[in-house]
Amino acid sequence: MIEIRYEKIYNQFIENYKEIHVNPWHEISEEELRKIYDTLLSSMDVNNEYSFKYFMDYIIKRLNGTTDAHTKYEAISAIPMNFRMFGDEILINYPEDLKNSKLITINEISMDRIIHELEDVISYGTPGKRRYEIEKSLFNKLVLFGLPSLRNADTLIFTIQKIDGSIIKKEFARSKNYFEELFDYDKYRYGNNATYRFIDNCLVYNHSSVQSKFKEKIEQAIELLKKEDLSNIDTIIVDLRGNTGGNAALNRILMDFLNENKDKKLLCLTDYRVFSGGRYALRDLINLGAITIGEEISTPINCYGNSHWFTIAQHNFSVSECYFHPFAGWSASSKEEFQSEVTKELYAPYIFTPDILINETKEDYMKNSDVILNYALEYSRKLARK
Repeated sequence: MIEIRYEKIYNQFIENYKEIHVNPWHEISEEELRKIYDTLLSSMDVNNEYSFKYFMDYIIKRLNGTTDAHTKYEAISAIPMNFRMFGDEILINYPEDLKNSKLITINEISMDRIIHELEDVISYGTPGKRRYEIEKSLFNKLVLFGLPSLRNADTLIFTIQKIDGSIIKKEFARSKNYFEELFDYDKYRYGNNATYRFIDNCLVYNHSSVQSKFKEKIEQAIELLKKEDLSNIDTIIVDLRGNTGGNAALNRILMDFLNENKDKKLLCLTDYRVFSGGRYALRDLINLGAITIGEEISTPINCYGNSHWFTIAQHNFSVSECYFHPFAGWSASSKEEFQSEVTKELYAPYIFTPDILINETKEDYMKNSDVILNYALEYSRKLARK
């Protein structure tokens, strides 16, 4: 059963989806969607924000498949914790006094089962995106209280094993708003964006977001860089890690600077969070001759995107209105263009692999060792000695 207010929101979302999406039935047909809808509602009631979040994410995952992670229902009620995932182990990243502790269960439910249930509602096209979406879901009450095994709970009880082996529990109430206790969400998502430092013969520039709110900061950082004496710098390392996108046009500010310094060797650091507009920066850096070092990224290179945001009864949604293949220099921004121009080659998944693949391990993380940056610095030293 679905309450009328939620049914109206869902129906309006589907109407908008059919109108906006460049290729709405790329994964399932409208008839298949109706069957999924009926089957899901035969097994659950949609009568609050938690069950509605689960319901919408479940539907959208099946619309998205592996080629669309931009179509989504955006709703978050965060708890004051965040996490890092290594394999199937969940380590606490925040708060600092619990850093590196292990999340064992939630309400005595194993993390294997929690992750299995999350698989039903997260959209991803790469293992990196899966990892990032699980990490984010674990601090979102709206997601957790919607899961089948936690749906009837009033409290989330996190069982945590500390580094010394002792067990503690942290509780989070369904009814409580934890806004005042939250971690710095911008720092969690974007790190020290648009900052730089000098290490030996390297300039290390952090390009971890192209969100529009960073436009002025990016411009200021590049203006400062232009005034620096770079005569003793032979390598520029662009740290793209964590860049989940935004306004891809803001990449141009950095690329123009790099074009003016083509005498420097160029390295690019990648990780499992690079997504959307971040992959455009990756393309531009590769075109400038960058050697890529790090992890595979959070998206296939070719996918649906360009989020079209809208609100229905105070619920926020986005739908992909384009299809892009940046490495092929091709995109489609209308249904007609997509149908007439897309080919098997343009649609076949293009998964990016760095020139030098380095995955951060749990041990690296726990030692606070930046293995990817350290490798790049040593690689630069070797290049300088040649």
